[in-house]
Amino acid sequence: MKNLTKTLLALAAILLFSCGSGSEKKETSSTLSSRDQVRLKQYQVQGAKVYTTYCANCHQQDGKGLASLYPPLAGSDYLMEDMARAACIIKNGQSKEIVVNGVTYNSMMPGNPITNLEVAEVLTFIANAWGNEGGLIGVKDVDKWLEECEEGY
Repeated sequence: MKNLTKTLLALAAILLFSCGSGSEKKETSSTLSSRDQVRLKQYQVQGAKVYTTYCANCHQQDGKGLASLYPPLAGSDYLMEDMARAACIIKNGQSKEIVVNGVTYNSMMPGNPITNLEVAEVLTFIANAWGNEGGLIGVKDVDKWLEECEEGY
């Protein structure tokens, strides 16, 4: 019975930590509160699963992209310069020509049938994988960004 109580308390703590205030900004792990550090780790774990399901086929498991067809996410200047744009592209896709790290890509990317929370998770994963340092991307930020997406990214 004591183990069940401890397990339930631990689960309650995790759920409490996963709820956001909505006012968070993109921060590095060193400046996050302990609560947000836990959330960062949760988002990275869940985001890796979303990435494997929806993104790795084109951008590859190592985030290096595929030749001149699909751009890299690892060390990507295009990705890291605008997280709001990245959230819009992840959710809605994009059909415009883009330049990533000096290389032009013109392949269409389809939108992904995922929730805003999953967009925040996968964006947090991508923004912190392969040498990227993007910090925690909160779901409330993603909610706001997706409401403001420009047409036809």
